[in-house]
Amino acid sequence: MKAQDTGANALLTNPILLEVLMQRFRAVAEEMGYALQRTGYTAFVNETADLGVALVTPKGEIFGYPVSIGISMFANLAFGAVIDSFDNYQDGDVVFYNDPYTTAGVASHLPDVNMLTPIFCGGQLVCFAFAYVHSTDVGGNVPGSLSPTHREIFQEGLRITPVKLYKAGVRNDEVLLLLLNNVRVPTDTEGDLMAMRTALTVADRRVRELVARYGIETFRGAMSDALDYSERRARQVIRRITPGTYRFCDYLDDDVGSKLPIRLCATVTVDGDRLHVDFDGTEVQVPSAFNVFSLGRPHPWLIYKVMFLILTLEPDIPVNAGLLRPVTVSVPEGSILNCRFPAAVGLRTTTGVRVQDAIFGALAQAADDLVPACGAGTIAPIVFAERDAQGRLVVNVLEPMSGGTGGHAGGDGLHARDVVDIANLRNSPLEAVESKASVRVRGYGLRCDSGGAGLYRGGCGAFLEFEVLAAECSITARGMERHRFRPWGLAGGQCGSGGRVTLRRSGKSEEADIGKIDLLRLNRGDVLRVEIAGGGGWGDPLLREPQRVLDDVLDGFVSEAAARRCYGVVIQDGGLDPVATKRLRGELTGARASTGLFAFGEERLAYERGWTDEVWKCYSETLYAMPASVRGEARQRLWTALEEQRLAGKHLTPGAVNEAWQHVGAPLVATEPGA
Repeated sequence: MKAQDTGANALLTNPILLEVLMQRFRAVAEEMGYALQRTGYTAFVNETADLGVALVTPKGEIFGYPVSIGISMFANLAFGAVIDSFDNYQDGDVVFYNDPYTTAGVASHLPDVNMLTPIFCGGQLVCFAFAYVHSTDVGGNVPGSLSPTHREIFQEGLRITPVKLYKAGVRNDEVLLLLLNNVRVPTDTEGDLMAMRTALTVADRRVRELVARYGIETFRGAMSDALDYSERRARQVIRRITPGTYRFCDYLDDDVGSKLPIRLCATVTVDGDRLHVDFDGTEVQVPSAFNVFSLGRPHPWLIYKVMFLILTLEPDIPVNAGLLRPVTVSVPEGSILNCRFPAAVGLRTTTGVRVQDAIFGALAQAADDLVPACGAGTIAPIVFAERDAQGRLVVNVLEPMSGGTGGHAGGDGLHARDVVDIANLRNSPLEAVESKASVRVRGYGLRCDSGGAGLYRGGCGAFLEFEVLAAECSITARGMERHRFRPWGLAGGQCGSGGRVTLRRSGKSEEADIGKIDLLRLNRGDVLRVEIAGGGGWGDPLLREPQRVLDDVLDGFVSEAAARRCYGVVIQDGGLDPVATKRLRGELTGARASTGLFAFGEERLAYERGWTDEVWKCYSETLYAMPASVRGEARQRLWTALEEQRLAGKHLTPGAVNEAWQHVGAPLVATEPGA
């Protein structure tokens, strides 16, 4: 029997009992998460909580998921490929893996090391328990394993296809030794692995208790009904969004190998209780680490903010895979969002976050109060590597640097919390940072004037400034973004500020803007300052209450100069000047031109005056028509030829794309074997 309004299966479990069990499923997952955090060995686990846990059905859907600990956006991971890696399971087996390409993207980059264990009751398989941590290092080209300049996954660390680390409760030490011999910090890695094992043990014990109390058939029925219930509730929420088709694109600043921005396109169609996202027009696979391996399916990195939107509108829906059953995708094969082996995927977070900005930009056109303005779209863990007194390499994450969220119709954005919406990540206490790494923190806080002005201001971005105390060390900081294209404002709000990194070398008085960090070598006395973008503003800033602007100035979020320039608020001697404020706001109201629904900033507007939608469509179609083996080189050559024309003041047209292709693209195709 089908539920008439949604097509979901009718619920068979008693509603009251189902509510009890759904909360128990969540509670078990959260106990797993806290056990993993408390027993974790590294700061990135026990302080930052970059970890994940879940209960998984025998078919591979998550039915129990935490909401207060760990990563919050992986609720629709599909474990079928991992489960099917083995013909049979025994009590005490633990499957271990980290490779995206052989797990259908369950592990989405190599540092996320995963464990999956079957749970048996009375000799019958009931469900699986899942745990993962972001490992400090899994080998590869740089300490911490991740760099945007990697071109293939082999540079990113040791690839582990699904293998049984434990067989019937007995550890396979050969597999463990293979891993530990290929990482820079084996003690850290082993400690976190054992913490994951602890989390799985907690799940096994709690599931057995539930089955003993309620019976195996009731437990199985509740697993299925929990998924159907969340699906039904999600479909009801989607019905509340104005039906239609909405298009938007956004950019990553560049591909790190050149100044070529990465364009991500999303066309969102809302049709009744279904939501479809078409990524046609999105950039082809790139020769850097920004690719996402999705197999063209609704992977969390492609749609996770749809789940957050649903939960914002209906916060009491249980979090499980059913939430995203109504969401489908179309993803061009060979694109940056549906890459082919052996593409590097280490910075899939950076790309996945920008994809969500594109989806929310599309949904903003359904109703400008439905979604917030653009957030900073950046999370940049500062990874610090040094040698200890015995010459051993020590790798620590100083802080998971983040920026502000966008303002929204209900209020201001949050400070330094954007992108941590994908996780319950916490900043590390400075005492812990300075005790684990040879640094002296000189400043850590919020950037004044970084949040976009608006009726509701964007959240401020964070900054971290520290002095190096080690003789030699290195820094990586993957994921730095919004240095070029600032977070967009919405409904009259202004852009947030962009990111910035400065370095003052030891003994020097001047600091240099060094742009984004890939791998940076530092010495004792060097001072590094990392600044993350702020969120965009929502609504006309001239409508913001002057007292709220004054409060922002007194709190250090907005300067007096920005209060005058952006908000038309005049502050004298620490207080409001209402007469001057009224006069200035009148002058600014008459002088400001309407920006429409979005405020993109001059950097993006200037770029898109040449790279129009029409030109990009022709450019994109030309690249996808080429053999996959030459697309990367053709992309670079074709864009460079056209960009030179744009910067020279020439008007780009589809004809110009076709002409440039004849010069730089056609010869590449002609030299391909078999051409």
